[in-house]
Amino acid sequence: MTTTAPPPELVLPPFTVTRAAISQIEALGGSLRIDAEDGGCSGTTYEFAAHGRVRADAETLETDARYGCPGAWLLVGERAAGVLPGATLDYSARLRPPRFRVIRNPNTPDTCPCRRSFGAPWPGPGQPTCRSYDPMPWDSEDDSPRHPRRQTGSGGTDQP
Repeated sequence: MTTTAPPPELVLPPFTVTRAAISQIEALGGSLRIDAEDGGCSGTTYEFAAHGRVRADAETLETDARYGCPGAWLLVGERAAGVLPGATLDYSARLRPPRFRVIRNPNTPDTCPCRRSFGAPWPGPGQPTCRSYDPMPWDSEDDSPRHPRRQTGSGGTDQP
């Protein structure tokens, strides 16, 4: 029996993508770009951008890796590509605000409890750089608290 490698447009990502994440990517038009940049409570933060419909032959940034999932395309920037293998990309509509998050990432032992920031030990609640209550960039309306009293995972309260 001979097996052949799938064509480049069918390459699966080196990380798990939950059904909830795929459904949300489909709802956004079929593709999502993930990268990482400086910022957030723990020093580095995941950045997500909806790209609408991306065909297999569409141009992307030359440095982005392109992966196909059933019903979705993922474009992964260089910085995120170094930390995502073995992780899980998830989406939760139950969170406030609803958002994508990277969970169970073996490459980032130090993370913020909201799973948006990684790299250095979490400094605790009330950080001015916290992004746990920032909506996704494509969300025009968000009903999340602007000055939350309880920070994600802190177990305590924080005055606004």
